[in-house]
Amino acid sequence: MLKLEFFIPINLAIAPAYEFGKPPNLVLREIPIDYNTSFQVWSPKADTILLPEEASLLKRDRLRIAVICTRLIWLLGVTCSEYEDYLAANQKLLYDWDEAIDFACRYKFKPNAIDVIFSPQTLRPLYNSLTEEPTHWVIEPPCWEIFFLQLKSCDKGFIAEPRNPHLSAIVWTGKPIVKAISSNYRRSQISEF
Repeated sequence: MLKLEFFIPINLAIAPAYEFGKPPNLVLREIPIDYNTSFQVWSPKADTILLPEEASLLKRDRLRIAVICTRLIWLLGVTCSEYEDYLAANQKLLYDWDEAIDFACRYKFKPNAIDVIFSPQTLRPLYNSLTEEPTHWVIEPPCWEIFFLQLKSCDKGFIAEPRNPHLSAIVWTGKPIVKAISSNYRRSQISEF
C-alpha cells in the first residue's frame, strides 16, 4: 500500500539551487500549503532583465512547479478567468492541469515558466468604475495564484513576459463572499464619527 505522508513530497518542495551564487534578478519564496508544509518557487523580480542562467533555471524548474500545481488543482480546482471579474458566481472550476494550460495557450500565449504566489485572506472594497464609490465588500479566502510566464530573449538577456493581466488562474481554499454596501451601512459609518 502506498504511504502518503506529505501532500507535496519533500523532493518536490525544494527548488533547485542556483549554481552561480545568489541570483541578482530572482527571489526564492516559500509558498505555504498549511501550517507545516510549504514549497519553494523562484520568482523573477518585477521589471528586470534576467541573465541567461536565471532564465534557464526558471525553464528547468517549470516541470516541478507544474507537478505541484497539478496536485493543488486536483484537490481544490482552479478558476480560470479572462476578465478581472473572477468573483462571478458562475465560474467553472477546472480540476485538470492540462485544461489550465490550454486556457493560457488559447490566447496565443506559450508559457515556458511558472510562478505561484500565496495570498492570505483579504477583505477589500469593490468600486463602481463610473463613480469610484465603493459598492461592495469582498472577503477573499486564502488562495494560490498561478502566473504563466513566457521567457523571451532581448538585447541584454531575457524578459519574463506575463500573460495578459486580465487572465487569471486562481486556486481558492474557499469561495469569495461579496456583500453589497447598503445606504444604511454608509450612514452608520458617518454617524459614528
